[in-house]
Amino acid sequence: MIIAGIVAGGTGSRMGNGDLPKQFMELGGKPVFIYTAEKFIKQSDFIIIGMNKEWLKTAEFLVQKFLPESKNIFVTEGGSDRNGTVKNIIAFAREKLKCRHDDIILTHDGARPFVDERMISESISAIEKCDICTVAVPATDTIVVSADGEFAEDFPDRSKMFLVQTPQTFRTGDFDEIYHSLSEKEKKTATDVCRLFMAKGKKVMLIKGSAENIKITYAQDYKMARFMAEK
Repeated sequence: MIIAGIVAGGTGSRMGNGDLPKQFMELGGKPVFIYTAEKFIKQSDFIIIGMNKEWLKTAEFLVQKFLPESKNIFVTEGGSDRNGTVKNIIAFAREKLKCRHDDIILTHDGARPFVDERMISESISAIEKCDICTVAVPATDTIVVSADGEFAEDFPDRSKMFLVQTPQTFRTGDFDEIYHSLSEKEKKTATDVCRLFMAKGKKVMLIKGSAENIKITYAQDYKMARFMAEK
């Protein structure tokens, strides 16, 4: 079984768009999270969207409105953070879809709408030879390390630096084992699934990403996304 887990539980506070979360903003005539989820229909058996509980009913209504013929798309309540939302998505898959230990899940940002079929298919194929993989692109700007945000401490070699995108792909059983073995401090330190896996000594394989695979975080990102969708 291949599951697409769309992580869309955020409130979009950095967008500066009032009370409307960014994943509900319109893109190409539909909400951003719908635009994103559609990219996984061809290559996944099920799509599960992890959504902020205050927006669950709205999300379910919009799935029915824009994807009325799809019987394999579900909405469930997200968690308090990204990894918590992933945990809830997998728990839903176990309970409702009878997901097994070795089933594959691609976790993807609900506000990253321009993922393409090549990234998805390469991520699925990579799991045959690794524990976890993530889409990433080489850093093009100089990277600076600063603990206090005021003074530079180090300028690491840019040729070794990559910017992590999504999807991040792994087997559901591996996530369960690793997540429940970590302390609360380790869970808070690890901001995404790759860090969880690395905390237990797992190697993360990189899949070639794209500059177009942007995440809508700020208002300028949304302007760019609208331009790309119109093209």
